[in-house]
Amino acid sequence: MRFQILDHTADRALRAWGRDLRELIENAAAGMIALLYVEPPPPPVQELDLPIEADTPELVLHHSLRELLYLLEDEALAPVSVTVKEASDERAILRVGVIPREGAEPVFGALIKAVTRHGLSIERSDDLMSITVVFDV
Repeated sequence: MRFQILDHTADRALRAWGRDLRELIENAAAGMIALLYVEPPPPPVQELDLPIEADTPELVLHHSLRELLYLLEDEALAPVSVTVKEASDERAILRVGVIPREGAEPVFGALIKAVTRHGLSIERSDDLMSITVVFDV
């Protein structure tokens, strides 16, 4: 299982898993994209590389998701796929497949306002990492 959408009182939340930070970010991004759309979006028409820097692995993940939201809100580019090219405790490089926002609007689901830091903590058990991410909608 890559991610699971969770019930949350006022906002939306998901739990993501991965064997390493790269996979954890990819799976959290896939969950966020699943929240954004009520049905599968069209395939990407363009790919962008996004460098992410932060002080902790949790913030690398948070900032990665926040950048996806920035693309949607400020650049009018709807993210439809994410591959993490590299990830470390303080840095990641994302390859994001996008489409023009107007092409995605017919299949929008939850309009996410923000990626919160509420309870944001990576948990490690055996060979698996997990995190719960709450989105303000």
